[in-house]
Amino acid sequence: MPMTEETSYAVRNPPEVSVIVAAGREDFSRCLASLLEQDLPRPRYEIILVSEREALLPPDADVVILPAPGQNPSVKRNKGARLARGRILAFIDDDAWARPDWLRNGLRFLQKYPGAAGVGGPRLLPPGASFRQRATDIIAHSRFFGNGHGNWREMKVRNKVPHGMINSCNYFIRRELFLELGGYNEAIGYGGEDTEFVYRAVTEGGCLFGYTWDIIVFHPPRKLGWDLIRQRFRYRVQNGKMLWVHPGIYLSRWTFSGGLFGISLFLVVSLLEPVVFPLGLLVYFIFAVMVSLKYARYDPRFVLVLPPAFFLHHVIYYLAIWKGILSGLFDRSAIRKIKDFNHTG
Repeated sequence: MPMTEETSYAVRNPPEVSVIVAAGREDFSRCLASLLEQDLPRPRYEIILVSEREALLPPDADVVILPAPGQNPSVKRNKGARLARGRILAFIDDDAWARPDWLRNGLRFLQKYPGAAGVGGPRLLPPGASFRQRATDIIAHSRFFGNGHGNWREMKVRNKVPHGMINSCNYFIRRELFLELGGYNEAIGYGGEDTEFVYRAVTEGGCLFGYTWDIIVFHPPRKLGWDLIRQRFRYRVQNGKMLWVHPGIYLSRWTFSGGLFGISLFLVVSLLEPVVFPLGLLVYFIFAVMVSLKYARYDPRFVLVLPPAFFLHHVIYYLAIWKGILSGLFDRSAIRKIKDFNHTG
């Protein structure tokens, strides 16, 4: 039978690691299967599913099921962390799946580096991904024309964590430190809460983090299309709001600050000298095509699809950031809630 909050505490020997999944999708069977098939002995870890949905699993599933109202992933993950029994927390998204040595290697890293608060790893495009998913992945990982969230090189332990390096799709953290820092900021809602937590952990908590290719999960991105546009716009609005709370999260990235202020300057100059606008777009698309050419060896269609996709990505990014900044300006109560949670959460 599924374990409840009460029966989970009846187990005498606590596990070493607690895997926490904020389960919101109807089908997360592949994620669960990958967790049940880890090569770490089963008594050494527990699986905690936190969801607003009922009847998630078959009656013989060996997991902890915790109810959580609403769809806020921070609320779900924080509840899982508070009731977890492992000294290490492992986070993974419900639409991702882990390599069989994921848990073993995550524990091994934190044992090797006792000074590290946590460790993250890459989220890879799964085999058999569609053309539109591969296009989305390129946009996400392109250094200059995309999000810049590359799958980072091996980094042992450091106190400077690049934006997007550690995220809730794939990382481990010591439970005691996670709780001491207040967990995820529940006032943020959906989007950017993991980046904000790691930023606070480093800047306010003095924590060290590592990154290793020994812990790998596969995470299918959304297909290039309208659903992706809506998701990206919502995320970037959150980024804009966060500039009122932790400006250093994003402004410290030259690609972010350069893009935000550079585009603004370009638009102002274009109003004064209209010829600048078409010339700027011409230069932009020339570079976008040049960036896209290197992906032609995988699929020639990328040369045609990526340049307009990059352009749309940047337009959405820019408009959403400014919407977030302006919404924070006119809705100070929401910003205060985020700041207050940092001190009371």
